[in-house]
Amino acid sequence: MNSNLFRTLLAACPTGLLAVALCSDVAGANALAQAQRPAPIVTTQPVGVAPAGVTPAQDQRPDLQRPPAPQEKKDEPAPAPQGPAPRLEAGELEHNFGRGTEGEKLSHTFRLKSSGQSDLVITSAKPTCGCTVAKLEVVKPDGSRVAYNFGDALPPGSELTLEAQLDTKNKNGQATSKINIYCNDPRQIVTLGLSATVETYFSITPNSIQFNDLSVADSAERTFEVAGKKPGGFKLSLEDKPKPDGMQIELLPIDPDAAGKSTRWKVTVKLGPGAREGNLGYPINLRSDEAVAGATVDPATGQTPTYGATVMVTARVQGLISFEPQYLTFGLVRPGQIVGRSLTVKTFDPNFSFSDIKVRLSGPNDQKPEFPHAASFTHVVKPAADNKSAVIELTLNGLPEGVDGSFQGRLIIETGHPLKPELQLLFSGVCRPGVSVPVTPPAPAPAPVTPPKGG
Repeated sequence: MNSNLFRTLLAACPTGLLAVALCSDVAGANALAQAQRPAPIVTTQPVGVAPAGVTPAQDQRPDLQRPPAPQEKKDEPAPAPQGPAPRLEAGELEHNFGRGTEGEKLSHTFRLKSSGQSDLVITSAKPTCGCTVAKLEVVKPDGSRVAYNFGDALPPGSELTLEAQLDTKNKNGQATSKINIYCNDPRQIVTLGLSATVETYFSITPNSIQFNDLSVADSAERTFEVAGKKPGGFKLSLEDKPKPDGMQIELLPIDPDAAGKSTRWKVTVKLGPGAREGNLGYPINLRSDEAVAGATVDPATGQTPTYGATVMVTARVQGLISFEPQYLTFGLVRPGQIVGRSLTVKTFDPNFSFSDIKVRLSGPNDQKPEFPHAASFTHVVKPAADNKSAVIELTLNGLPEGVDGSFQGRLIIETGHPLKPELQLLFSGVCRPGVSVPVTPPAPAPAPVTPPKGG
């Protein structure tokens, strides 16, 4: 700006106007200078790559940071070349015997071959269960066989045999077994299988005996029939072992021949009186006189195994007097809470009936004979019309305030029976104070009924 002009404006204009003028003039000058400045050079340098001549240390803008240089991919080592592979070839992988009879040992020989391009090595041959026995042998050029030593090399063309046996003892229905052969074949494991449909030697009707409930004074009798599935008669016998108290078993052939053999047998089982109180489960083991096909002499007994079967006998033997349930629990109660429980007492003695059952409370055992909360309990005995049973109701009428903890006692029932004069039943519960017993509000009084007019 011209200095004379500046002095003239300074003398003539107020300070504020002068400032505006100066600002306008400066802005104009800046605009002129901007217009005269050369245009920036626009390059096609990618974002994030520093322009030529600028080192990474000089370029600090985030959008121009140089990305890490990609790492060169190293060549992965090629898998080591493999030589000619050995191969274990089996004439069959599965053999089905068809139908067999329970107890038989079914044998089969698998034929194997080393058919690869290098030596085959077998490390082991293991059955998947104890019912299969395997024997591996090498077939020599003259047809004879020698035992194979696991780990020996078998050149291509070598032949082997594997003898396997399926034992059907205690089996019924479909029976299977596997043999795993571990070797240097690329498959590592070659599995052979045996299977058979096993039928029992006997047909038993019914196949179990249930006496259900009876008392030690009762006696009962059940029968079942045994028939053979193979043609021809057989003898039947019981396995020699102790029988439960009060049990008798009789075997009777139906239309036997001169030798005492029959195609059908009747078996009678008698139980009681005098059976032991409690739950009874007894297996009746039957044995025929026919040797199991393919069986050999048992070295432990010196006898050849024979066909057999098992029939289970079950019963629930009650004492002369019994009660249900066997234990009473009052659960969690609070002081003052009323809780009731009940049990049923029965007599199975035909010559005895309840007349005057007496009940008292005692401690949980003889070391603690006193029950401290006896005053809080009451009982009621309700005999049946025939006096063969009775319901005993035991009521907790509310423990006193301050009782905190578990309680346990015995309910002593005096039956009056000469052989079982007393029964003992345990009961228990837990009392926790601090929570009031819920009180049922009284039912609202019914609204008064207004009689109809004119009535």
